Amino acid sequence: MRPKPRHPRSHCASRTAGITLDHAAALYDWLAPLMTLGSESRLHRHVLPLLDLGTTVSVLDVGCGTGTLTRQIVDAMPPAANRWVVGIDAAEAMIEVAVRKSGKRPGLAFAAALAEDLPYPAGSFDRVVSTFFFHHLNAELKANSLAEFWRVLRPGGSAIILDVDIPYSRFGALCAYSGYWLFRQAEIKENIDGRLRAAIQQSPFANSWRIISRHSGYLSLFKLDKPKQKKERET
Repeated sequence: MRPKPRHPRSHCASRTAGITLDHAAALYDWLAPLMTLGSESRLHRHVLPLLDLGTTVSVLDVGCGTGTLTRQIVDAMPPAANRWVVGIDAAEAMIEVAVRKSGKRPGLAFAAALAEDLPYPAGSFDRVVSTFFFHHLNAELKANSLAEFWRVLRPGGSAIILDVDIPYSRFGALCAYSGYWLFRQAEIKENIDGRLRAAIQQSPFANSWRIISRHSGYLSLFKLDKPKQKKERET
């Protein structure tokens, strides 16, 4: 396989070994529906109910791109003075577009940051969500990012991940391998080979994750729970 072309990176993006998309920010909102064969909106409708936004106060969207899902999240939450929805992406050009499209929604913020080094204290969020992001990370970054998800989640919180996974149909295999060859990303092949599942199984979420649903022959929707802390026994 030929080496991938190198694209200019913003300062934040230059700090990660993951794939970043500063160069695609201007066209991303046109490209994303095409790359998901028109299913992006439908897939988001599967993700949103899992976030339990009627009672959730704080959500972190990791790898948010131009913030399409992030905006949908804050719009689906009841108005509340303490609600806090943050979208992060390593590509600063993506964040610039997301901020421009945010419309000054109360409780919504965007920041350039790395999934493997989240700039938030432990226990900051009720939910963490990530869609079509983990196939941009190598195996080491997958593991480090999952550890960060666990750290920033409050006990009783959960993470929702939608991404490329082991294909389960011929059509799905065609889609997954076409993406791998088109973009020349070994990280995509890792997901196809089950490395995302393996990373989850080896993470702090090892005993509290499951696949909620599968889509398009090659995508999986994962739910990873951080158990509530057990009350100490009375002495």
